[in-house]
Order: sequence, then structure tokens, then C-alpha cells
Amino acid sequence: RHARVDTGGYASVDNVTQAPEKGPIKRIDKMESFWLGETLKYLYLLFSDDPSLLPAECFVFNTEAHPLPVMPGGTSEGLRRCVERVVSENVEAIAAQHGL
Repeated sequence: RHARVDTGGYASVDNVTQAPEKGPIKRIDKMESFWLGETLKYLYLLFSDDPSLLPAECFVFNTEAHPLPVMPGGTSEGLRRCVERVVSENVEAIAAQHGL
């Protein structure tokens, strides 16, 4: 509630330890780069309808939303089998999404 601006939307709060009773909360007009680079990427991946788009059982994400492959058996062959299995289980949904 302290980040909301009167014109609509939100802004960064300069000092989160400042009590509102001690004066107006100073806001900063700045969008952090991670908002686009990480947060929106996570949201896109979470709400995507494409089941083959970086399947959760084959990839994990680091704190910067970069996908890292899970290597079953410690080999890239295990990753290939994982992705192929996910695609084959969802081939009808994938084809429908692409109008096939």
C-alpha cells in the first residue's frame, strides 16, 4: 500500500525501514531490470499453455530464471529422452496449438 501512487500503478520505496508516521514515504521512479528479465519470464513459463515449452520434469530454473537441464543418469542422452517423452505425451496438444 505504501508503494501505490495516486496516478495509478506502483513505485519502488526508497527506505522500507521508515515508518509512515515519521513523514511521507519517498518513492523512486525506477524499474529494476530483473522485472522484465526474470519475473515476466517466470510468469510466461508458469502460465504458458505449451506443455513442451521447457517441461518442468526436464529443466530447473536458477534464481535469474535461466533454464538448466536436468541430466538423468548424468548424460545429455537422459535429457533428450526426457524431452522426447514429454513431447510424445503431449503431441496432440502441441499440434493443435500450431494449427496442425
